[in-house]
Amino acid sequence: MTYRLFGAETSAYSTKMRSYLTYKSFDFDWVPRTQESESELKRFSRFATLPVLVTESGYAVHDTTPLIEALEADRPEPSATPGDPALAFLACVLEEYADSWLAKAVFHYRWSRKKDQKIAAQRAIDEYYVTSQPDDRKASEDRAIETMTGQLKLMQVDGELGDVVEKSFKKFVKLFDDHLRKHLFIFGDRPSIADFAIAGQLIQMLKDPTPAKIIEKDGEFVAKWCEFMTAPTASGPFAAFDDLKETLTPIFAEDLAAFFLPWAAENLESSLAGAETFSLAIGKEPLTLVPLRSAARSFRELRRKFVSGQTIEALKAFTDTAGATVYLLRPQRVEQPQAAPVVTDDAVEGEASEGAGNVEGRSAAREEGESGGRKRRRRRRGGRGRGDAAGTQASGAGEESSETEDAADDGEPVEAAADDQVAMQDDAPAADDAADDVAVDGDDGSDGAASADDAPAEERS
Repeated sequence: MTYRLFGAETSAYSTKMRSYLTYKSFDFDWVPRTQESESELKRFSRFATLPVLVTESGYAVHDTTPLIEALEADRPEPSATPGDPALAFLACVLEEYADSWLAKAVFHYRWSRKKDQKIAAQRAIDEYYVTSQPDDRKASEDRAIETMTGQLKLMQVDGELGDVVEKSFKKFVKLFDDHLRKHLFIFGDRPSIADFAIAGQLIQMLKDPTPAKIIEKDGEFVAKWCEFMTAPTASGPFAAFDDLKETLTPIFAEDLAAFFLPWAAENLESSLAGAETFSLAIGKEPLTLVPLRSAARSFRELRRKFVSGQTIEALKAFTDTAGATVYLLRPQRVEQPQAAPVVTDDAVEGEASEGAGNVEGRSAAREEGESGGRKRRRRRRGGRGRGDAAGTQASGAGEESSETEDAADDGEPVEAAADDQVAMQDDAPAADDAADDVAVDGDDGSDGAASADDAPAEERS
């Protein structure tokens, strides 16, 4: 089967999906989101998010995480999932980390500093307007910046959490570099789903001056790995768990368990409780944040996988050592007599596991089950525009994981037009004649002006 992948160079989730398809040797055509391809993309795209994978029959799929799971089942080799079930779960954790947390860092660095903003807006304009330029380029760039900076709050990085995300990112680069000095990929001599997700975000970081300097200073091997991840090949098997622990444990203990997992756990619990805000103590001062439902949904699924995998002694020992177990298990509830039952938001309801079968069938079943809730949320929100096409390409944050999805409740946001997971947002500037047609890149994380993997519109893939 031949696929068509609509995406943007400024979309982390598009980069993730293109790299994966290349590694698996799928037959696909890369279709950049431009002024020329916009109308065709709209014919297939049901949501304003990037990337969009279109099958030969014209069926379109947005969310990268379940999409990759489906493609893995249809074409097991070369495998991107470690055969060791403990490592397979850790790969899922790192994919979620990339889609929901690293996506925040991408968005924060790209749109919180004037130098990075200007370069991102210019790049988005150049990529979207290929054959002709907008009538007033400067005005388009300014609108792109205004659109994307307006998404900082949605991505939760407009305040002190932005500083926390920066601290986490700097620590991750150093720890990840130490790991890559000993291993070609995260889990040995072939890339995993975690490699594709993390590379998608870090490749975006290398496009922006501020985070690029951090990687160049403390991540020599990270930069080389990112270059290789654009079209990776396997040089051997996945490594044994024991051979990875020395440098893999610090990544989980000093970064994920210190920053990402506390946020993900509190975000999920507050979403399940129907809370409007929640407090989080991972910075200098306690933070007050608004729950991101797309991130809650994907983290809930991660917890389910962990519960079923606790019988694996090596996995439990690893998460205990790394201080991660407490966040991967749902906390014990204290029974409240006569308390009214809590009604769970349909956006956080668990999703049934997808069985084997073709990509169209599995993806259709998943989206069919979610469409009702999404439509209802859109009606409640009322009047929220999809954004601008150029803007959609600008973000580079959220995917399907990314914060953008909470804004649009679908797929991965695309900058300026990005996942925790918003409209096809992908760091693209707002264009004069495309102001209402922006998509977000998010996934399962975040990639666009307010686009991402089912976030980051909140982000995810």
